[in-house]
Amino acid sequence: MPSRRQFLIGCLGAGVLATPAGWYGTAYEPNDIEVVRRTVAIRNLPSKLNGLTAVQISDLHVRTIADVHLHMADMVRQLRPDLVMVTGDLVDQSSAVGDVVELLKSFQPPRGVWVVPGNWDHTADAVDPLKSAFESTGITLLDNGSAQLDEGLWMVGVDDPASWLDHVPEAIRDVPAGAARIMLAHSPDIADKIQDVPLDLILVGHTHGGQINLPVLSGAWLHHGLSSKYTHGMYQLQDARMYVNRGIGTTTLPVRIGARPEITHFTFHG
Repeated sequence: MPSRRQFLIGCLGAGVLATPAGWYGTAYEPNDIEVVRRTVAIRNLPSKLNGLTAVQISDLHVRTIADVHLHMADMVRQLRPDLVMVTGDLVDQSSAVGDVVELLKSFQPPRGVWVVPGNWDHTADAVDPLKSAFESTGITLLDNGSAQLDEGLWMVGVDDPASWLDHVPEAIRDVPAGAARIMLAHSPDIADKIQDVPLDLILVGHTHGGQINLPVLSGAWLHHGLSSKYTHGMYQLQDARMYVNRGIGTTTLPVRIGARPEITHFTFHG
């Protein structure tokens, strides 16, 4: 199936690039970053954290730092969030680890940068180098683990669900009962693995919002499983909500049509 999807994406891209939409999809929209603002209620959020702000970015797909990455970093710094969350696919090759670390270090939010790995980070054999590079920074990689952001609020992160590397019980093991918790995961595939797990908000990426969405054809059909069902925006999952970020970079084809790159700005309240 993956090779068939790659073939179909290639055919679709060849058709798009042969039209006037090709210029828009390659030269304009991939660099036209949208800031999406969301206000989200978090159960049991301590009153002192009311108004906490956070930025989510995803799917940077760095080979070398491009203008879109520099522009994204400037926009994040201008938003001045309390914390930044990165939901996987930071790099396409391990040689880009140093560039990504410098990019994330530049944010310097007071409550840190929080990261989970994605499928491309594993394909590039970059997860361990990322972990090592983050150790001397204010960046935390949550790999089926959790950490307390502040008293009463925990960050939970799982390894890539699309690659079946997530382990939810291990990730939430140390979280006290009744504490507010935000989960980071790379893929919407996490949605069918959290039954009866108390979570307030789940943040994912992976889909690129379909990446190419035309009036008669959505790129979501090229995905499989829950990534074709949950493509972008907010969804209700039992008692928790899941937000799917459209990401910054592109994959397979350097094209975006109807799926602008996205920075999501959250304001949390109790």
